[in-house]
Amino acid sequence: MTTLIAVGSWRGIGASTSALLLAAGAAATGEHAWLIEADPAGAVLASRADELAGGLAGLERVAFHSSGEPPHRALEGAARRLGDVTVVTGAWDSFQAWATVASPRQPWVEGLRRLDGVVVVDVGSLRGGGVPTWPIVEMADVVLMVTSPEPGSLTSTVAWMDAKGQSAPRVQGLSLDTSRLLVVDAPVATGARFTSDVAAELGGRFAGWWPWEPKVIDHLHRGGSLDHRAIRRFTLPRAVTATLSSLVRDRHGAFGVSS
Repeated sequence: MTTLIAVGSWRGIGASTSALLLAAGAAATGEHAWLIEADPAGAVLASRADELAGGLAGLERVAFHSSGEPPHRALEGAARRLGDVTVVTGAWDSFQAWATVASPRQPWVEGLRRLDGVVVVDVGSLRGGGVPTWPIVEMADVVLMVTSPEPGSLTSTVAWMDAKGQSAPRVQGLSLDTSRLLVVDAPVATGARFTSDVAAELGGRFAGWWPWEPKVIDHLHRGGSLDHRAIRRFTLPRAVTATLSSLVRDRHGAFGVSS
């Protein structure tokens, strides 16, 4: 069975890195793990991971080349490996990246449901109306909203979740309550910030609090696995595993029930 997780943000940073960590966490459990870079603002992995550098972005091939293949087969054919994760890279150019999602020659979104395993999709920022990745967000089993501990970012993200993603009148919202909050404790400007105690107030909507550990992220960009002995002493891999476990548990429990 496919578990589809959309990773995005409302007012924050870190969605792309969080998506990679989540996919790597799924791979470490033995799942077939996918990462689809569908951020309409442009992808980043090819510039960070040497194994993914060069050539046409995978999602461009799927969206604009007529192969006659079913969408899931086209996604499989365009995929590359980064360590244990199967990656379909997105276009780095924002105009091309937007077009692959908003106006592809070959529709591909429905093919996500036919990929085997855990499919993590970086959907980028969900701020404003007319978000081209909304069909992915709507069909996802889980919408993981990434934020920093900065009060403006965290509170506005929670407000977005409370409104089921309906950010303005006549703007489409989520038909089901599938959103969960992930706080990435990355360095932010000086000033007020929430602590992990916020989890108690958020209850079941809280998916995790991740520390910022650059050595772990660099390890993944070099094709390393999340369960490698070189990073076992770090906290981030354990935090990722705990978040993934809670999301999959919700996937088989509360998700799919309209609130």
